[in-house]
Amino acid sequence: MRFAFTPAAAYVRAARLVAADVASHAGVATGLLDEVRQAVGEACTRAILRHRDCGLDDLVRVEFSIGDRFIAKITDNAQDLRADSEGDHASSPHRNEARSNDHEAIEEDTLSEEITLIVLGGLVEDLVVTGPDREHGTTVTMSWPLPGRSPSADH
Repeated sequence: MRFAFTPAAAYVRAARLVAADVASHAGVATGLLDEVRQAVGEACTRAILRHRDCGLDDLVRVEFSIGDRFIAKITDNAQDLRADSEGDHASSPHRNEARSNDHEAIEEDTLSEEITLIVLGGLVEDLVVTGPDREHGTTVTMSWPLPGRSPSADH
């Protein structure tokens, strides 16, 4: 299942509810549903903040898949703030001009992002973050076990 939403805080609650519902239907243990809900909310909030900090109106993308595990992927389009702050600001036309010259704000945003990733790491055992770079945003991939399914079942 896939959907996308405008980078606004009002949509985080809906993303959390959808995540918990899809996870429940996939068979994720009831005791893990709050974890799924909270982790998806944190990852969506992070994506929204990354879009805001880069002045992007692009949609935040959410994807759920079911295989050996229940997988949630949250993708933003925000480039690496640090790479942008060290390079040519003209190369990023979507960037908020007031924030692009504010080195302290970029450092604060980076710290906030790192704290969010620490929180996610504490919530989710299987967490992978890919990106960002100068051209692409990040994808936060999280997964939870499904009863009766294990990666070693393929052998």
